[in-house]
Amino acid sequence: MLCAAGRVRPMRVAPLLAVVLIVAGCSFGGTKTTTTTVTRTVTTQASGFDQFGYPSLVTYFGKPVSTTSATLPKVCVGAACKSPTGYALVVTPQFFLTGVTAPAAAAGPSCGLACPPVPNDYVVIPAGTTNLTFALPATTKGTVLIFNKAGNQQATKVTAAQFAALVGGATTPKLFEPLSGGVWFTVTNGDTVRSFAQQYRP
Repeated sequence: MLCAAGRVRPMRVAPLLAVVLIVAGCSFGGTKTTTTTVTRTVTTQASGFDQFGYPSLVTYFGKPVSTTSATLPKVCVGAACKSPTGYALVVTPQFFLTGVTAPAAAAGPSCGLACPPVPNDYVVIPAGTTNLTFALPATTKGTVLIFNKAGNQQATKVTAAQFAALVGGATTPKLFEPLSGGVWFTVTNGDTVRSFAQQYRP
């Protein structure tokens, strides 16, 4: 019943009850609602730089000069810290240039992009006058060039200890050409060698 102006007025209950029952039927079996969740995976590439703009990986080229056994800078993962073993690696840095950059470096910038070609399409020039020192962990591995059965050059994997021995003058494995021809070093955290690869120099 509704009250209005002091009078009691009867209200039709049946139609309202029917509406309530219809709505209830939608919730309790009258209509079944199925929700489907679609998950979409979006792959993004890391920028390769940290928050300060420093690259996460840097590649250096140069001539390895010496290695010395050393305790490397402390590495911390959460609250756990350790000081890994390895080597202090000294390298004479160089630029290994190819493409139009190589002849321009050899002839001078005055010829622009039309400089005379250079033999084998590469030039190696000094990269400064100061040797660089890197941390070479004992767990690091890389490749050097050796002779295969046919007498040609072939890359083979070596450990940091084997590489250090070769830098120091070891003759095993027998190298296809000396390390003084140049080695590529992939460096993380600005100072730690994670991999290395001897460059072939025809």
